[in-house]
Amino acid sequence: MIGYQDILKAVVKRLNTTHPTIPIYGDEVTEGYKLPCFFTTLLPIESETQTKNYISTNLLIVISYFSDCKDSLKCLEVMSKLKQAFGICLSVEDRHFTIQDSIIEKVEKDIYQFSFHITYHELINFEPDNELITTIEHHIEGRNE
Repeated sequence: MIGYQDILKAVVKRLNTTHPTIPIYGDEVTEGYKLPCFFTTLLPIESETQTKNYISTNLLIVISYFSDCKDSLKCLEVMSKLKQAFGICLSVEDRHFTIQDSIIEKVEKDIYQFSFHITYHELINFEPDNELITTIEHHIEGRNE
């Protein structure tokens, strides 16, 4: 089962690959950070039971870029590079999640955000109602000609 921590680690790994010199903080950091930097946030939007064995989860992932530059074109270039780096798929362990609804927006004077959704399905509480078949015997009778 994939955890939120696993997904956030995959996001941070991708950020480190594309922008290795820019520090990355979690949303719990409110002071003492150095500019420029990224902040990552993962927000569970919805979990819906599909069947008694499967659940569908929708997450919003937000990457905020706090710039030390007043040039908005340079900031947009950083965000565009970020969007290209994430592309259409986020790999987490042995799973691959499709990135949906990716958006780049300017939030405040020198703060930009790249956000996207991922939806995934997981097996939960699988306990068979009946005893599982372990052996099958099959006999075929042929025609004599």
